[in-house]
Amino acid sequence: MTNMEAQLCFAPYIPNDVPANQVLVAPEGVWHPMDDGRWPLHPFSYDRWEKEELSWYDGCYIHAGLNPFMFYDVKGKDVLNLMEYISINTFRQFPVNKARHTVICGEDGKIICDGIMIRRSEEDFIFANLPDPAVFNQQMGGKYSFTSEDTQYKRFFFQLCGPKSLQIVEEVCKQDLHGLKFMYTEDAKIKGHDVFILRTSMAGTLGYEVHGNIEHAREIYQAILEVGEKYGIQKLGRYAYVNAHCEGSIPQLCEHFASPFIPQPVISGSIPRDSELIYRSPIDLGWENLIRFKNHEFMAKAALEKELEQHHNTCVHLIFDKSSVLEVVAGSMDPEKQYDTIDMVMDYDHVRNNGGMHIDAVYDGEKMIGASSGRMLSPKTREMISICTIDQDYAVEGKKVEVLWGNPGTNQVRIKATVSLFPYIKEGRNADFDVETIPHPVL
Repeated sequence: MTNMEAQLCFAPYIPNDVPANQVLVAPEGVWHPMDDGRWPLHPFSYDRWEKEELSWYDGCYIHAGLNPFMFYDVKGKDVLNLMEYISINTFRQFPVNKARHTVICGEDGKIICDGIMIRRSEEDFIFANLPDPAVFNQQMGGKYSFTSEDTQYKRFFFQLCGPKSLQIVEEVCKQDLHGLKFMYTEDAKIKGHDVFILRTSMAGTLGYEVHGNIEHAREIYQAILEVGEKYGIQKLGRYAYVNAHCEGSIPQLCEHFASPFIPQPVISGSIPRDSELIYRSPIDLGWENLIRFKNHEFMAKAALEKELEQHHNTCVHLIFDKSSVLEVVAGSMDPEKQYDTIDMVMDYDHVRNNGGMHIDAVYDGEKMIGASSGRMLSPKTREMISICTIDQDYAVEGKKVEVLWGNPGTNQVRIKATVSLFPYIKEGRNADFDVETIPHPVL
C-alpha cells in the first residue's frame, strides 16, 4: 500500500467509478479524516456541468456528496429549551416528523451556523449540520437534560431533486408519498431496510432526501439508480451541487458567507477583508421571517431587534450585465489591463473546496452597498447570477448596481448588474409544488 492509499479512500457511502471519474474532491461536511485516519473522496463531476444542473428542472438528480455529514442523535425534550435560547427559532410547535431550518446566532446577531433539526419522536431528534448541543449545554453549566451521540459515520442521506424525484422515490420505496408535506418526514423501506424520506431540496425545486443506516447505503444507492434509470436520473457532483444553492435562492454557509465557528476563513474577491459582510446575520440573508421575538428570550435577541429597528440589509439576486462580463474576459487577456480572470461557470476554490469563499463588494457610485457571492452561470437562463446581501433601499426589482471585480492589489474593474428579487426561479418551487400533477404510483 502506498502512502497515498494509506491517507485517502473512496467514501464508503457510494461506489466510485474509476477511471471513469478521475477528478475527486472531499465531501463538503469533511473537515477532518474519518475514524480510520483516511479522507473520503467523491467525484468532482459525473458529466458536463450543464447537464448535471439542468436535471433539477427537467428530470432528477441524486447527490451523495455530503456524506459523511455532521449528524447528532439527541434524546430528551429538554434540548428544545436549550435550542430556544441559542437559536432564533422557537420549538413550542414542533410536531413529530417535522424538520425545521434552525439558525444559531451569537450575541452580536451574526450566524454561527445553520442546519436542520428533525423530530423523529417525542424524545428523539436528529441534528443535521448543527454542532453537538452538548457543547453548548456544557458552556451553560449543564442546566439542560438530554444526551447526544455523534452519528456521522452511522447515518447516510441521499438527495434527489427535480420534477421526477417523487416518482423515483415512490417506486423505490413501493409507497405513495404524495401526502408528504414540505419539511416533513415519513418512514419507508427500501430493499427491506428502514429509511425515512424528508421532503426538501437544495435547488428550490421539488426534492426529497432518503435517510438511513450506513451499512445499507450502497445497496440503497444502487436501488435508487436502478429505478431512476428509466427516468433519466443524473448523478450530481460537487461542482453542480454548489451552484444549486444560488439558483435555488438558498444562501449557504461557507459558500456565500463565513462563520465564526470556522476560524480564519480564506476569502477571495474584492470584499474588504475587514468588512462586516464576510459574516452575516439572518436579516442580511432575508431570513427575518424565521426569527421569533415574541415571548422568546435568546442570545441574539437584542442585537437582531436593534438591527431591524435601524436601516438594514436584505438579500437579493444580481444578474450580471453580459457586455460587462465580456469586457472583463477581454481585459484578462490584455497585457496592460490584466484583470483577474473570471470563470464562466462559477467562483470555486479548487484548493480549499468550501474552505474558501469568493465575495465581491457591490457599489452605487462610491458607496459600498452590499456583498455578492456564489456567482454562477445559469445553464437554464444563460444569465450570470449571484446572491447578494444589499442595503434595503436597493432591494428593488431592476435596480442598477455595480460589482467590483478583482482581488485587492489587482487592476480592479466594475461589472454592471441588475437586482432581481428572490426567488430566482419562481416556478415549480418545492414548498408549493402541486404533487397532484404527478400520477400516483400503482402499488
